[in-house]
Amino acid sequence: MPDPPTPPVLAARSLDAGHGRRVVVPDLTWAVEPRTITALVGPNGSGKSTLLMTLARVLKPAGGSVLLDGEPIGSRSSVDVARRLAVLPQTAVVPTGATVREVVEQGRYPQLGPWAMLRRRDDGAMRRALELTGLGDHADRRLDTLSGGERQRAWIAMALAQETGVLLLDEPTTYLDVRHQVDLMRLVEHLRDDHGMTVVMVLHDLNQAARHADRIVALRDGRVVVDGPPAEAMTAETLRAVFDLDAVVIDDPVSGRPLFVAR
Repeated sequence: MPDPPTPPVLAARSLDAGHGRRVVVPDLTWAVEPRTITALVGPNGSGKSTLLMTLARVLKPAGGSVLLDGEPIGSRSSVDVARRLAVLPQTAVVPTGATVREVVEQGRYPQLGPWAMLRRRDDGAMRRALELTGLGDHADRRLDTLSGGERQRAWIAMALAQETGVLLLDEPTTYLDVRHQVDLMRLVEHLRDDHGMTVVMVLHDLNQAARHADRIVALRDGRVVVDGPPAEAMTAETLRAVFDLDAVVIDDPVSGRPLFVAR
């Protein structure tokens, strides 16, 4: 007999996502395949971050369910979820006096054994996370002395140190200059291609999403307007329907992917 199909890494089943009784994203059934990069795009207030935080179990669904590896995420322990899924929210609280190394160390706690002691493997994971984010030389600096972009990379390093298979990023390029935005998006591709990670991220830069994502999900007023690969999702019609934007879509001369220019 053939093997049963592998369940999606992350899925929503008749999901109502919102805040308390206020539903922002209603009745969503949706799935994320492994080893892919999915970009959630849409205007402010469209429900992107609410959806992402509900998938991460930061917000409780108002209805329906979220499945992680085919199992209801709400029925799994916090440690179990943290070993499989890492999330970087839009804003994070800076611990007073904490160094970059101490922040990144937080990402290892779900992986620690019963004695809760850092081991050689943990040191290696933290070192790789610092190197991948370009913070190797800043490990002993206090987080509150860093620039906004450096601080953002420290939080990303903490998520990477978790060594999970699924990474959820809410506007990860916020505070980053152009060079570090490019570096971050290349890092995300590297995590998919060389580490087999599945990444879902909220992005405001549509051209960034089109160039680096395997799939674009465009929301407006809490509903999915378009869901597909960049070549299908990034069209003049989509930009008009989702953003009320009159634009021309051309082929990116470097990547060959769609690139929009506002009229």
